[in-house]
Amino acid sequence: MTFEEIKALDHQYVMQSYGRFDVAVDHGRGATLWDTQGREYIDFTSGIGVNSLGYGNETWVQAITAQAQKLAHISNLYYTEPAPRLAEKLCKRTGLAGVFFANSGAEANEG
Repeated sequence: MTFEEIKALDHQYVMQSYGRFDVAVDHGRGATLWDTQGREYIDFTSGIGVNSLGYGNETWVQAITAQAQKLAHISNLYYTEPAPRLAEKLCKRTGLAGVFFANSGAEANEG
């Protein structure tokens, strides 16, 4: 889609509750992003602090692909292998005794 098509579709179906820059990001590699018109940007926002993993890292893509083929999100009402493995890594790296996983800010506040 062109930038104008994306913008028009957004204005038709997305509530316009906040301003946007006149840029439609198409893809990224490392810390570099490209828009639908081929212009290059350095990503200084990291998804507004959601992640700072960069884009297109092949090791990360392979790990996510492998996990998505098994399980994506599953409730913490059940045991899964990835959660305690991550908790172990976090504890060993930080020296803390335990980890609290949350799905949202509300749960994080409760924690």
